[in-house]
Amino acid sequence: MKGILLINVGTPASKEKTDVKKFIGDMLSDPLVTGMPEWLSRYLATRFIAPLSCADSAEKYALIWRKEEPLISPLLYHMQKLAETLESRKGLPVEIAMRYGEPDIMTAFRKLEQKCPLLHELIVFPLYPHFSQSTTQTSKEAIARIFYRHPHSFRLRFVEPYYNHPAYIGALASSAQPYLADIDRLVFSYHSLQVSQVEAAWRKGKEFDYVYQLKETNRLLCDKSGFDPRHTLLFYASQRGNNWLKPFLNKDIADLPGLGWKKVAVMAPGFLVDNMETLFDIDIEARRLFMEAGGEKFIFIPSLNHNEAWVEAIWKIMERV
Repeated sequence: MKGILLINVGTPASKEKTDVKKFIGDMLSDPLVTGMPEWLSRYLATRFIAPLSCADSAEKYALIWRKEEPLISPLLYHMQKLAETLESRKGLPVEIAMRYGEPDIMTAFRKLEQKCPLLHELIVFPLYPHFSQSTTQTSKEAIARIFYRHPHSFRLRFVEPYYNHPAYIGALASSAQPYLADIDRLVFSYHSLQVSQVEAAWRKGKEFDYVYQLKETNRLLCDKSGFDPRHTLLFYASQRGNNWLKPFLNKDIADLPGLGWKKVAVMAPGFLVDNMETLFDIDIEARRLFMEAGGEKFIFIPSLNHNEAWVEAIWKIMERV
């Protein structure tokens, strides 16, 4: 029998500073994220970056944390709902795992084997449609390391980047369509990356070219939804330095009202589950900057999360594996 593992970057265990500090430290200790040697990444992350940034990050997480009991991060909440819906609709065991934090990969393996002792194949579905070494590659390598530590009854199959898959594009288009009326510009926001990482991947070909892939997603989405691509803009968010992909959402979006674009809708096709990068960076911070600069209308288009079109799209994307 087959099973499905949905994997994402991760989330702090709680919105408290201690848990936020651990999450940031773990993530930025990864050399595939930082582009630096592992020893240096870990030293800087645990000694400086995490301790200095955890208070500010904890305040941001407090603004987006789900309020109902049990208190839970939006990313974990929506991933759990997505797994439950996919499992009930398709009749296959589904578990979730985080590259950093919990539930971890080994725990997900054990749960799947408990659910299905006859499991013979596990399809790993990364919730990143575009390739990058700081998401796709590090998740693949972490899963492989953990998988080969102990014997398992099942084999692994990975879903490759699906940035141009018709089912993914269709899910995005159906989600965005209700928000596209009466706006001056549709803004696409993607996670920024170090230019050096992007250039190194670009030299390997289109299957590793982050910028090509996200621009292709934008083009196909506009074509599917009938939205004029000349009325779109591309921004990058969550940069940690100046030598990262630009323009920066948290700076340059404030220029739009002055250019006469006072009504915008913003979506993040690379984030399939709402998290800090959508609920705070876009819906709170970018909204504030835009409206304070003279904007009149700011629409946040939610991530696909666990909506019906996305559940069906996942199933169709896995058909090619």
